[in-house]
Amino acid sequence: MTNQIIDVHHHIIPKIYKKELKKAGITTAGGFPIRDWKPENSLNLMDKLNIDLAITSISEPGTMPLKRKHAVKVARKVNRYQAKLKQDYPGRFKSFALLPMPHVKESLKEIDYALDVLKLDGVGLYSNYGNDFLGNDCFEPVMKKLHEKNAVVFIHPSSSEDSFVPPDYIPTDFIQEFTFNTTRAATNLILSGTLERYPNIDFILAHAGGVLPYLEWRLNQTLKTAQYILKDPLHRVDMIMRKGKGQFVFEFLKHPIRYTKMFKDYAHIIKGWLSLSQPARNYMKQFHYDTALATGNSTFADIKEVSTPQHFYFGSDAHFAPDLWIEQMEKDIRETDYFTDQEKQQIFSQNAQSLLNKHTQQE
Repeated sequence: MTNQIIDVHHHIIPKIYKKELKKAGITTAGGFPIRDWKPENSLNLMDKLNIDLAITSISEPGTMPLKRKHAVKVARKVNRYQAKLKQDYPGRFKSFALLPMPHVKESLKEIDYALDVLKLDGVGLYSNYGNDFLGNDCFEPVMKKLHEKNAVVFIHPSSSEDSFVPPDYIPTDFIQEFTFNTTRAATNLILSGTLERYPNIDFILAHAGGVLPYLEWRLNQTLKTAQYILKDPLHRVDMIMRKGKGQFVFEFLKHPIRYTKMFKDYAHIIKGWLSLSQPARNYMKQFHYDTALATGNSTFADIKEVSTPQHFYFGSDAHFAPDLWIEQMEKDIRETDYFTDQEKQQIFSQNAQSLLNKHTQQE
């Protein structure tokens, strides 16, 4: 097994980006201080840990704390910086573009500029923009554009709204909330029919997809059962309602406004679910997954169950994960018995190279 490594989850923190966040009162991401960064920090880390190539991206919150026009300017400056980084250090960096999301019209323009003019290598999105998750209808034009571009899309988790109250002893989002938001986004992308409509997008889910692999059976059975009932609801609803139908009618008559709204919401959901032509597990196989903060054997077992080693990629989570953690992640992959030596090399570099080559050829 060779030592070549391509890192698909490598955060940079350009001065212009950190400066603008600080002006907006943002000094932390995921509960941790946003550190100072310069290219040498990445290069030194990469040399120390045998990482040949890093695909750079911006961790959350991106431009979300900024007003629309300001967000557009900062995203453009960051993407130009990433293009220059590639030029200054040939062969060491590729980049995922930062978009001024959730501003859709402006993001469509930045996709064109970042991919067609700057020749960046894909796009970075966050699992959610406040309460709006990927897969929601408001982001449909962005997905359509990315499909037209045959884009690689790296999905990084984002924090929940400030109104979310975590458990007393879970002080920072990175411990678990990040993984849950990634899972919510991935599930929403499946059930909304986004993956069905836009198969040209290759989505990479950070942190091994959060807890998505663990939910494979539950999601598959939920969709399978719902689609079965919805094909003949008058006769098949009995399988879940049984003798409770009379009680439900009584409740509906007591609260008609509440239940009318619920049915309206469900009608929208059902439209998405009925548009799917495959079981949920098949869409889960379409995702790509990175290893960042997720190299335990339980994760490896889940990935092999719901996907393949060919859809698994090394991710370091630099410069937010401690260097010692990254070193341990590499060690975990090298020493696990869940993958063959050939599969380990695919995870470390070959899968990423194949994905990048595929999209380069499609341009």
